[in-house]
Amino acid sequence: MKCTCGFDNAADARFCGRCRLAVGDGTGGAVPNAAVSATVAPVATGGGKVGTRLVSRMVMAIVAVVVVVVAAGYWWLNRPPERYKADNSGLYPIKVDGKYGFMDRSGKTVITPQFDETVGFSEGLAPVRIGTKVGYINTRGAVVITPQFDDTSAPGGIPLVVYEFRYGRACVVLGARFGFIDKDGKLVHSPDLRFALWFSGDLAPVTTATGEQAFVNRSGNEVMSGKFESVGGFTAGLAPARSGGKWGFIDTTGKWVINPQFEEARNFADGLAPVVVGGRTGYIDRKGKFVVNPQYDSGDEFSEGLASVKSGGAFSFIDTKGRVVVDAKFPAAGRFSEGLASVKTENGWGFIDPTGKTVISHQFDSAESFQNGLARVTIGNHEAYVDETGAYAGDPFKGRTIRPAHAVQEVWEGDVIGPGWKSHEKFLLYREGAKIKGFYSSSVNDPSALGNFADVAADVNPDDSVRLISDNGFIWKGRFLAPVVIAGTRPNGEEGKDPEFPFRLYFVRDATTDDLPAPLQPTSSDWEAFLAKFKEAIAQRDQASLSVILGRTFYLQNARLRSVDDVFDQLNWQQLAKAIADGALSDRKSPLGRRRQFITDAHPCPNCVYQVTLTFSQDADGQWRWTGVTYPGD
Repeated sequence: MKCTCGFDNAADARFCGRCRLAVGDGTGGAVPNAAVSATVAPVATGGGKVGTRLVSRMVMAIVAVVVVVVAAGYWWLNRPPERYKADNSGLYPIKVDGKYGFMDRSGKTVITPQFDETVGFSEGLAPVRIGTKVGYINTRGAVVITPQFDDTSAPGGIPLVVYEFRYGRACVVLGARFGFIDKDGKLVHSPDLRFALWFSGDLAPVTTATGEQAFVNRSGNEVMSGKFESVGGFTAGLAPARSGGKWGFIDTTGKWVINPQFEEARNFADGLAPVVVGGRTGYIDRKGKFVVNPQYDSGDEFSEGLASVKSGGAFSFIDTKGRVVVDAKFPAAGRFSEGLASVKTENGWGFIDPTGKTVISHQFDSAESFQNGLARVTIGNHEAYVDETGAYAGDPFKGRTIRPAHAVQEVWEGDVIGPGWKSHEKFLLYREGAKIKGFYSSSVNDPSALGNFADVAADVNPDDSVRLISDNGFIWKGRFLAPVVIAGTRPNGEEGKDPEFPFRLYFVRDATTDDLPAPLQPTSSDWEAFLAKFKEAIAQRDQASLSVILGRTFYLQNARLRSVDDVFDQLNWQQLAKAIADGALSDRKSPLGRRRQFITDAHPCPNCVYQVTLTFSQDADGQWRWTGVTYPGD
């Protein structure tokens, strides 16, 4: 069936395959084949109005796609910057013998420690201090901008981190005034500013030479000078600014986008900014509408969709809808970076994931955010880096291990913290493999008053746990968090019944001869021989002989006597003589499994109030020592 357009359709076709008009019903444009006028010009395939319409539609579609792609690309290239994320080029600052260098992610030193200070790389350059001046090095360690800027450690100086390059510009200080340089070291803005911070996109907040708040653009020109009482950096195209004592937000032209109405305001991130109203922190969107009502004591900026907020003295994390996703239980918290956030517990700093699950145990004295797979931490006065599993990069402890292959002698110190008191503990430890032995001394609330040392011993278990036991009954139940830190609890009395208080011991240094207790003179490993000599010395009040057989620590009731003179000044010789003559002998094991002997007089002497017990114990060498006098009836 031919259509009026000349297209030859199938006999049962109802619509033309070319022009789509109705055919075959006598009312459309179809005519019998024989009736087709010979004067009708044939239409070439692909020609006519329909073909033109198809091409036009295709062209329009292509143009639309191109427009969308170009627009998206333009927006992407010119989008307002979110919070700046520095790229450290995979290099991390390390400090060795007081000098700074850099290591790579594996822990290998790639720039020899030689600088007096640094904070790390940003945009391929790192500020370093050499002597009293600051310059810049490249990732090979070569100085590319001569050290010529002021020493930030000087009084009134600024942290070296302010010298980092951001968006191709860096803040520098000369003569206590601030300026900006480019990556060639050329001044973009002369150092005449009273204060300046990093660039955020094309603008950096400054205090001008005349004391006005303003911004400096990448060309070094001051803009918006004197319009605001105070300003912050830009993120996502908005910056906090203050006028009339209140904070709001401006765009890059200085126009108020959110009118000043808040007591405090911080930067936008993930579409929200923390602000303070009535002393409480909430979060607003870019239109100034509260998404999270003011209800927290404080709140940080969002990072990776989560923000830490503080309420009732504890930090939790909320999402951008204001929902609590990690409960409030941390006394301090950092930001999420690379899927982990540093948080603090009573055991120290560690890392959690966005669900609040602990990924790296709480063991560090401090912890920073992850950057390119590593996070800087401090533990036991040592600076180190850990990966996302908690493994240390390189050898931050200079060959020290939890189970040393060779014998080491070390000084360890730390505190046991109780309610209203603090006991300072000092240990001299001999460690080899899993074996530990040595001495300890302690002093409550006065670290300088450490007394004589008592014996201690322990074994390191496969899980790095350790149970230090002293021969006078104290126990430290803990774990090696690193080769330089032991943390745990110490029972303040009988284990399992009395309260346990936290302790943390730190490796201080290798022990010297001066640290070690003076060796004791031999007595006898035979109890009967020792006892006979002791009785003779008591009968003759022979202090010289008795001083030889005293233990390192001598207790008179609950008081630890610090010198031989203290011991003899406080002894009741008549009471001792009566106890030797009439007392009953008993024995039992010490906490370290050594033999102990006790002589207890059942009745006080005529001029005494209490009965008395003399205590004797074997030392680590098996020699018997006189270790104290107690009054069991007291």
